[in-house]
Amino acid sequence: MVTKPLKPREDKYIFIEGINYLETGRTSIWGSGDKDTLEILKDVEIHGKWLNLAAGDGRYNLELLKKVDSVVASDIDESALNKLWHNTPERYKPKLETKIFDITKKFPFGDNSFDGVFCTGVLHLFPTNVFRKIAYEIDRVLKPHGRAIIDFATDIKRVLPKGKLIRFGDEPGYDLNKASALLKRVFSNYEIRMYKSKVSEKMKMGNPSYKFSCNFILLIADK
Repeated sequence: MVTKPLKPREDKYIFIEGINYLETGRTSIWGSGDKDTLEILKDVEIHGKWLNLAAGDGRYNLELLKKVDSVVASDIDESALNKLWHNTPERYKPKLETKIFDITKKFPFGDNSFDGVFCTGVLHLFPTNVFRKIAYEIDRVLKPHGRAIIDFATDIKRVLPKGKLIRFGDEPGYDLNKASALLKRVFSNYEIRMYKSKVSEKMKMGNPSYKFSCNFILLIADK
């Protein structure tokens, strides 16, 4: 299926590229994945049914499919999910479902629906009050003893080829200390582990392209 690109609406917290993902090749427009995140995904114990929240065009989705029983890959952008589906090897497609929805609204799943929730590359874009609503929904759909794995970028710089800095809408611009404190508060009823790392990479297929750098936190939270 070929779908029209969804346009960004940053005032509505719709932070997307506004492109037809089926024209962007097989690899994710965000690259092959952060090495620390991939390493933790490789080593961490996960099982059962997982929700890949704001999955985009599938940067980490195959790594989840290789380890768990099933994955619901979700995003607000149908074009990105179509690319994810088409690029999933046939042997893993029976384990995959896609779902289109806005993560700032109530998730379209019942309570205790998932053994795990995975989310990368997006939660840092939301102000604290919206992030708390998303975290509430993550908690609601997680089963008792479920596990959440999320990343949270901080101290972000996006630099255009001519040196101009860009921002996405009114993103809060969290620093490392503020983000760490926020995650500890929001997941205070969980057993948590936080790993801190850095990333610097060129987003050649962004709209527009830019150089991206940040500190980030990778959180593993056990309910």
